[in-house]
Amino acid sequence: MKVLLVDDSRLARLELRNQLKHCTDIEIVGEAADVSQALQQIADNNPDLLLLDIDMPGADGFQLLEQLAEQSTLPHVIFVTAFDQYALKSFDYHATDYLLKPVTLPRLQAALAKVPAPSQRPQMTLQSQVFLKDGDRCYFVTLADIYAFEAQGNYTRVHFAAGKPMIYRNLSALEQKLPADAFFRANRSWIINTQYIRQIEPNISGGFEVGLSADLKVEISRRQASAFKQGWSL
Repeated sequence: MKVLLVDDSRLARLELRNQLKHCTDIEIVGEAADVSQALQQIADNNPDLLLLDIDMPGADGFQLLEQLAEQSTLPHVIFVTAFDQYALKSFDYHATDYLLKPVTLPRLQAALAKVPAPSQRPQMTLQSQVFLKDGDRCYFVTLADIYAFEAQGNYTRVHFAAGKPMIYRNLSALEQKLPADAFFRANRSWIINTQYIRQIEPNISGGFEVGLSADLKVEISRRQASAFKQGWSL
């Protein structure tokens, strides 16, 4: 597993390096002292995991993740910080774990064990259950029960019967995980679950307008209309 260390403290990065020598299947591909360095290292080395500090000069660890949000594939994140007040916020960014400095080797090893190896990251199925957190509310939803995903900047609104929470993920990242035999990228802003299509009509732009459950209306763009017909025609 390729790991990038992101911390403005050289001593903190050195301590993590020394501890990671005792962890199996770890390759440290680089270090960064701030967000701009981290962005370049991520582009150059494509790490599987960030060991990420939060308080750094210029921009913090959360802002780094916001700048990465448009990428289709995001590295896993373990926050490593001296402050405990960010622990709840870290869940909004789908952190794998949250470590407080000074980090002990057993605690670091336990956090690394939670990160799936790249070859072990399975594609989701319709029966997969997903955890969603929106502010103080949490949901545990079966993928088959989700009607659609709607882009809202760097966030995505998830539509299902029990609610419409916002999550910190972009559509391109989600599209890589969703089962392609059920979920379809209708346009730049929507991914729809085709099992909830209730009606479909052509529109003047050359695409389609589909009606989903919960009175959702979504346009299949002209560009995507051909792919939709190929995928779901007899």
